[in-house]
Amino acid sequence: MNNNKLTRAKHPLKGEHIPRPPKKCDGKFYTVKPTQTLASIARRFGITVDDILAANPQIVNPDIIFVGQVICIPTRPPKPKPVCDLRVLSLRLLTEAGEPLPDVDGAVQLNANVIVRATFNRPVFRAFFFLEPTGTETCELASLIGINCPGDDVAEILWQVPSGTLGRVYVIGCENSCCAKSEELLVVRNS
Repeated sequence: MNNNKLTRAKHPLKGEHIPRPPKKCDGKFYTVKPTQTLASIARRFGITVDDILAANPQIVNPDIIFVGQVICIPTRPPKPKPVCDLRVLSLRLLTEAGEPLPDVDGAVQLNANVIVRATFNRPVFRAFFFLEPTGTETCELASLIGINCPGDDVAEILWQVPSGTLGRVYVIGCENSCCAKSEELLVVRNS
């Protein structure tokens, strides 16, 4: 059925031509107004035409509804929120040879070129790597340092680190509408 081509509500010749509302309604009753269709009513209430038809057995032809007709608008159970169990298992900063970089007083000492590698608990389709300058405490000043589209559970970039870099590095990985952010690593490059 093409819901966009439903006939608009008709004006009945006599009141007895209007079908009576269903005896039971798990939702609320609604009175059809001029120019409405089942599709427009369904859109208004965030349901489908099929939902309305299932709740209104008195509507035998979805192309014929009447102005003033009382129909049942079923209550649709809320859609369950998707479970987002994506997690960042590790975020590591490595030399180009894949060796861990030194940590001095809680800050990873960066080279000119660094591999930033994140491991997730399941495959991700996008991984966004950020540097947030220290002392700002606001994400608006974070800058994107790389993007990877791995399709598996490990994402990495090769970062060309500017001299004088001081901040916190983190990654946000996403799979569909499920995203996860890593812990932040304090980093510094003096030379």
